[in-house]
Amino acid sequence: MLAGLAWIASAVIAVATGGGRGPEAFGFVPLSEALYGVALIGTLGGLIGLHLRQAPSYGRLGSVGFMVSFLGVSLVLVGLVLSLLVGRFLDQVLGLGFLGALVGFMLLGAATLSLRALPPWCGLLLAACLPLAIILGQYSGPIALGVIWLAVGCTLLMRRELSALFQPPKELGRVCRRLRNSR
Repeated sequence: MLAGLAWIASAVIAVATGGGRGPEAFGFVPLSEALYGVALIGTLGGLIGLHLRQAPSYGRLGSVGFMVSFLGVSLVLVGLVLSLLVGRFLDQVLGLGFLGALVGFMLLGAATLSLRALPPWCGLLLAACLPLAIILGQYSGPIALGVIWLAVGCTLLMRRELSALFQPPKELGRVCRRLRNSR
């Protein structure tokens, strides 16, 4: 869900500044680029959450889709960070990362569709998110990514057993039992 909010915020800032250099974060990084970094990190977290939810059942297609998309998004993040440090985009790193993310999301979407652990629209949106972002362009594309990741994140959260959110970790239970027994 963090990815969704960051994608939308980055698009809003890009529109507000007219694509020019807007406000800066940390004194040297344009805020929109810092939000891209946050969005990419959130996307990695979303991929991990999606993988943990489906991994026991979605087989080789899902595992390959997860790995390829995770590596692709990671390469895009590395390319973004290097571009901020070096001052120019490293087209090969960004291009390879984007291609990996594109293929990985399509595979992951297909695996999600076939598994049916989540609603079918989740698989369709995962497979279509990057082509849709490309078609919609510089400003609407990140908004589409944001809405998609918010929807998938909410679905993952709603499908999780809410009682598990309110139970203390197992280790905390063991510590409490040891304290009671030592008295």
